[in-house]
Amino acid sequence: MKNKVSFDSTLTKFGIGLFETIKVKEEPIELDLHMDRMFNSIKELNLNFKYEKEFLKTEVLTYIKENQIFDKALRLTVFDDGYNIYIRDIPYNEKVYKTGFKLNISPIKRGNSIIHKHKTTNYFESIYTKNYAIENGYDDGLFIDLNNTILECSMSNIFFIKDKKIFTPNSKLSILNGTTKRRIIEICGELDIEVEEAEIKLKQIEEFDFAFVSNSLMGMMKITQIEEIKYNEYNELFNKISSFL
Repeated sequence: MKNKVSFDSTLTKFGIGLFETIKVKEEPIELDLHMDRMFNSIKELNLNFKYEKEFLKTEVLTYIKENQIFDKALRLTVFDDGYNIYIRDIPYNEKVYKTGFKLNISPIKRGNSIIHKHKTTNYFESIYTKNYAIENGYDDGLFIDLNNTILECSMSNIFFIKDKKIFTPNSKLSILNGTTKRRIIEICGELDIEVEEAEIKLKQIEEFDFAFVSNSLMGMMKITQIEEIKYNEYNELFNKISSFL
């Protein structure tokens, strides 16, 4: 495990690297999904990284066991110089879940880039969007593309509910398809809940009854408001899915 990065590293010079954030309870949640996604990105982006998947998985499990990690967030970063494991607290609590999130629209409009489909360490757009939202009284920002198509939030995927049907941005768009998003879609299949992956336009978001976001640390978080549009604060489908997550 490398705790220092040289100035010759492409991570330092160009922000080139990948990371996964993994929730650890008694054990790391969906570790294989996170590792598969990371190594798929290593291959697709031709990242210079010398370690094998099974070695890195063993390093993560050993680190958790030796340091007695419980109810924390583990960040695994890989780059040309090596890899790093970092532990931090999970910021979501009962009060946050009860209140939910308010979103604004990010001032950054995205083009069609393969980079956004991977969890890279070049996170400037997301951090800027998150900070911009907080400075303006919101919890997070929602990215749209040049055609006003809804994409994702700075650190989460987004879902909408209308009647008994769930809608989420199409996986073919320039978005990071999270491990929790995949699990939610699987749960909906098991519960016979209809999910449509669609190209949702900004003007359509006022048509929905309910909205929520997801990532590996928060699970599912209700959205009470996007800009001036307000949503219901209770939804039966949302509660049903979250009980299986």
